[in-house]
Amino acid sequence: MKKIIPNSLGCYDNSMKPAVLICAKRGKKAAREAAIELAKWLKRRGHESIDVTESDNKLTKASLKAVGLGVIIGGDGTFLTLVRRLERKDQFPLMGVNLGTLGFITEFGQEEMLGSVRDVLDQKYNEELRRMLQVELWRAGKCVESGIVFNDAALTKDARTSMLKLDVEVGDEHLSYVRADGYLVSTPTGSTAYSLSAGGPLLHPEVSGTVLVPICSHSLSTRPIIIPTQSKVQITLREFSGGAAYLVFDGQINFEVQPADLIRIQSAKSSLRLIRSPKQKWSETIRSKLQMS
Repeated sequence: MKKIIPNSLGCYDNSMKPAVLICAKRGKKAAREAAIELAKWLKRRGHESIDVTESDNKLTKASLKAVGLGVIIGGDGTFLTLVRRLERKDQFPLMGVNLGTLGFITEFGQEEMLGSVRDVLDQKYNEELRRMLQVELWRAGKCVESGIVFNDAALTKDARTSMLKLDVEVGDEHLSYVRADGYLVSTPTGSTAYSLSAGGPLLHPEVSGTVLVPICSHSLSTRPIIIPTQSKVQITLREFSGGAAYLVFDGQINFEVQPADLIRIQSAKSSLRLIRSPKQKWSETIRSKLQMS
């Protein structure tokens, strides 16, 4: 956890007040009302607000140069959607406001939203740097798709496909030949998402590692593995029978893959800047979400 030094919210001089980007969960009345309340509150304090809820456009670095804080109102899915749309993931810190149950990423409650935003704008907040993954899909020697994921990249199949046959390499070493319904590569943050459902381990967000998880492996010897952060992962799709297979970014966007396609995954050059609630502890969140004693 890292305390931010003064005047770190965006690139602006002391005479300017940073703008605040707002993104609310679509179709949820409570989220819309909270976004309106926040925008009015910011206006009274002399801050511009930029609401991107209803837009699907890429959010470029240039268009957000006045922004010093991003506030996501909804849940973890809404948070991931905004991260995907940002051209520059580390341009300003992001704060998640959860309107339902406690989220792993969106951990601020609605009742503390305005006070917490005030603290951030007054330079009284804690920030964590969360690692992301750079993912590339190669076909016939050419990179045909690429992107950055915050939680995970998953190679999966549809119901018509019997199994996927994969070669997995870590660094320059062959790790395993895998027959499974899919394969998952996750950040520590993503270890509480799809990776957890697939039987992967929980990692504290400050742990330096990447999680590799086979999805419904057809061999009991193929187990989840944690590898060093700096290690590159390469997955080659050997073959599959019938149906289709997909590379999925953060559970939200997918690309159809073909036999002999190659997926390369490594740490992204930048990290996402996450505002943390001083009231929430990682262990408390885990116990609450997983109903542990």
